[in-house]
Amino acid sequence: MTNSSSEVHPTMTKLQRDISLMFGTSILCFALVQPNVSFAQKKANSTSTAQDAIQSSMQSPSGNSSALKNASSGPRFVDNRNPQAFDLIKLFQEAAQYDPTYNAAKAAYIAGKEYYWQAFSLLMPQLTGTMNTGSNDLRYDPNLGKKDYTISNTGWGLNLTQPLFNWAAYEKFNQGDFLTGVAEATFAQAQQDLIVRVSQAYFDALTSQDNLDLYRNKKGLIKEQLEQAKRNFEVGTATIVDTNAAQSRYDLVIAQEIAAEADLIVKKSGLEQIVGRSVDAILPLTKQANISTVVDNRTIKYLKKDKGQIATTDIVEALHLPSGQSMDEWAKQTEEVNYNVLIAKLNAEIAKSNYNSARASRLPTVNLTASTGYSTSLSGTTASYNPLPNTYYANQLGIQVSVPLFTGGYISATVRQTVAQWDQAKANYELAKRTNATSSKQAYLGFNSGLSQVKAYEAAEKSALVSLQSSKVGYEVGVSINLDVLNAQDQLITTQATLYQSRYAAIMNGLKLKSLAAVLTDDDLKSVNALLH
Repeated sequence: MTNSSSEVHPTMTKLQRDISLMFGTSILCFALVQPNVSFAQKKANSTSTAQDAIQSSMQSPSGNSSALKNASSGPRFVDNRNPQAFDLIKLFQEAAQYDPTYNAAKAAYIAGKEYYWQAFSLLMPQLTGTMNTGSNDLRYDPNLGKKDYTISNTGWGLNLTQPLFNWAAYEKFNQGDFLTGVAEATFAQAQQDLIVRVSQAYFDALTSQDNLDLYRNKKGLIKEQLEQAKRNFEVGTATIVDTNAAQSRYDLVIAQEIAAEADLIVKKSGLEQIVGRSVDAILPLTKQANISTVVDNRTIKYLKKDKGQIATTDIVEALHLPSGQSMDEWAKQTEEVNYNVLIAKLNAEIAKSNYNSARASRLPTVNLTASTGYSTSLSGTTASYNPLPNTYYANQLGIQVSVPLFTGGYISATVRQTVAQWDQAKANYELAKRTNATSSKQAYLGFNSGLSQVKAYEAAEKSALVSLQSSKVGYEVGVSINLDVLNAQDQLITTQATLYQSRYAAIMNGLKLKSLAAVLTDDDLKSVNALLH
């Protein structure tokens, strides 16, 4: 077939197709009589190579299959043969020491515990001490006929104030307790967020490596198909259309490979940002991972007993967890023990206490006051300094009552303001309950439907493999066109990419579900880490 005839429109007439097939058959018959290489050997080698490439594409890219012959010569980021490869546990331990977000939350927690003692100090006695010493020289004009005079003073004093009734101070004490509870709940949420963030960054890196490997596998398959299309065109069994279609797919997959390489670098940097060090390699997820174990053993771990935990302890210990693991039960547990919900509830209690404190500003305050002191003074003329001492001790004990009579409307304005802030806090609390309950349902459905999707995509992967094998065999015998093979390759690679992403998404939804229910711990991270190899 000449070049001029090969550039005819792809949709050939029946007569043209018959002539092309007849001419191609004559070429094939001529090839069969060649003494060196038989057509049967060529077909067998071509079929074997195609099947090997297809079977290799079935291997998980994260598992370092031998199919990645087209990969770059540099070290892989996901490599289970690298002795320096990190798993989730090692990365979490590194992040717990070096992650800036977590360290900031830890410092905020340490600082927040002091709210309790600051508020507690308002109810304690206030003792102050004073000391003074000084000297005064009085010098007169000689014309006045007065003698110069010198006075020196020395003294000390102690003043004690003990609040007996101060409702505003008592409300401030309650606020200090609530603020400490907020600091504890915020840090507990930060601990769970660290597990989720490390896991998310880890599986994002796995996804990027999977995509890169799949594009490289795809490039190898398309390159093979392109070479075969060129050979068929050279011998006259196919038109230039097959070559052009394969060449366009090959150019596209090269661009996709470049984008995947850049994305892997970005994901690797994101993981290194959390752990605070360079990460050369990580372990892949095993293909036989039992993802359903991620949400097992649902229990609550209480906060550590410490000062200022009265607010959070009463809330958590009053809960009775429902049996079973239905979606509504997960949502109910989230509404009750989710740390963000607890924070919103404590903030509502703080706003209520602010309102009570503002109202209490109208009430009188009663303080017990006591003081003791010593003072001595010496005085005499400068000419003949013979000071006369004057020394005394003073002790005082009393009750001080203070009543606000008129504040210019400040107290009334403060009361109105705190009422509105209390309403705002209650609305935010209800919003936190609904938002986190909805997120819990989404995570629950994402996890359970994800398990079903993984099984479905595994079946789809096998079907796509069979479809690709059939298309290649059909192309060999002339009942399929090159575009059918290329489409089957795309379908297989797309199915595999979706399958790997579904596995990671199911695991992450399970971790997020536990985090929303406030039961995510490092034990859950260990169970996920066991799925790696």
